[in-house]
Amino acid sequence: MRWGGVILGPVPRIPVLSAKRIAVVPLGVINRDSRDRPENDPSLLRNSRALQNSDWFAAPTARSARIADMKQLILALAAAATLSMGGCITSSGPGGAPPPVAKVDAARFYTGDWHEIAFRPNWATDGCVAGITRYTPKDKPTEVGVRDSCREKTLDGNEKVVEGTGYILDPPASAKIRVDYFPFISRETWVAALADDYSWFISVTPDFGEVNIFTRNPQPGEKLISELTAKVKAWGYDTSLLVFPVQPPN
Repeated sequence: MRWGGVILGPVPRIPVLSAKRIAVVPLGVINRDSRDRPENDPSLLRNSRALQNSDWFAAPTARSARIADMKQLILALAAAATLSMGGCITSSGPGGAPPPVAKVDAARFYTGDWHEIAFRPNWATDGCVAGITRYTPKDKPTEVGVRDSCREKTLDGNEKVVEGTGYILDPPASAKIRVDYFPFISRETWVAALADDYSWFISVTPDFGEVNIFTRNPQPGEKLISELTAKVKAWGYDTSLLVFPVQPPN
């Protein structure tokens, strides 16, 4: 299942509870067959009694606290999914993204630090500066470690970090990558433009909702930044949506 630009896992199976029976069924499906009555299956009644003595039947205050904790966890996972990626789960591009480049030298590209020069902000990345994506090769040639980080508001601000595993989707071209940050949160991007000397690249999401500009040098210069921004605009993307955060010195 897909939620905007974030890919979620399959709909989970949940426990359906009642005063007389317990069963695990697909979401929205309840078996009302009389053969499933607890008097015909003593184990169901035993399980029901055990559940009534469990934390699920705790005082309302305790239940509310647990629900609040679960909400905080969900929000944290969602924030981590878009941390320092310029992500936005709504598409803004006029149609499809530009095609990926024909060939990427994976060993050269997916190694070391890339500085995020421009991105589209959202609630999770608002105020992020000095964003860095760090690639670390793994044993399998189509897998790479990914560490995304940024600083809050200033270069001395607190560091935000999220890590995941990247999977190259189109070897040997190696221009498409999917990064799994959590079991149910993934992000796919394409290398839409790449310098011959591998000093910069521009990534896009397949729906063209997100664009990121990366360079090896944290201070690439205004001329190069203007040229890369013009390239993105020529693709039809609204570059007024991009921010250009402060970067550390060379």
